[in-house]
Amino acid sequence: MGSTQVITGITLQIGTPSPSQKSHGELDVALSFSPLCGGQYTTSGRIQSSEGDNDGTTLSSISYSDPQSLESWVKRTIIHSDLFDLSQLCVREGHSAWKVNVHCMVVNHDGNVIDACIMGIMMALRDLKLPLVSIVSQNNVDVVKLLPTISSKDNSANDVNIIERKGTSLQLQKVAIPLTIALFQGKLLVDPTLEEEKVADGMITVVVDLHSVSQDESSKELNGTILSFTKTGGGALITGEEAAACVQLALGRAKELKSILM
Repeated sequence: MGSTQVITGITLQIGTPSPSQKSHGELDVALSFSPLCGGQYTTSGRIQSSEGDNDGTTLSSISYSDPQSLESWVKRTIIHSDLFDLSQLCVREGHSAWKVNVHCMVVNHDGNVIDACIMGIMMALRDLKLPLVSIVSQNNVDVVKLLPTISSKDNSANDVNIIERKGTSLQLQKVAIPLTIALFQGKLLVDPTLEEEKVADGMITVVVDLHSVSQDESSKELNGTILSFTKTGGGALITGEEAAACVQLALGRAKELKSILM
């Protein structure tokens, strides 16, 4: 997004479901920052200490640059949005289930990294295919075993004794679309760069559900489900009109992206 680049990948593990939710798997989200994505980060992925330096950075941009705050916010937003039924990750109830680990590696941070990470996570989840497995008994212990994946292009796939296995896609109930807006001198600045974030009076991030977006034919206003609405910064509270404008902008982005993402 702009000059901000994020690579998102997913790894899978087989684990034991919790006793309280025997038919549910688990979803986890992690973000990685390094000096490669910006000089403000150390090799351990933390912001370098700049005590005594004053580069004009406002307090509102701190949470949009701090790796721990960013990871916590993105993880909380993704998990609490209930994007899909975790029972889809179940292999055998009470015995085994998938754990989906989503990892965002920030390659270049030039602002609005939250939007880039959430978009990357959604595309990775849409692209994910859970491998087919079988449960076999080995030494009187049930073990989950991966079945070989066979492409439809494989000539041997025509054999009646061989089942075509492409994996199982997740059925997403919601698709989270984010929009971050910087507040600067009473103006709403959509999709801010890193330089714009540093001088912003406040930051707003709205996350909406792509599937829920519709347009009122009479008023031409967009309607939809808001998954998250967050404001940071020490500036004045926004008005109801400004909040409504931010929501309309987020729904507008979702409408524009719908034909591409779906």
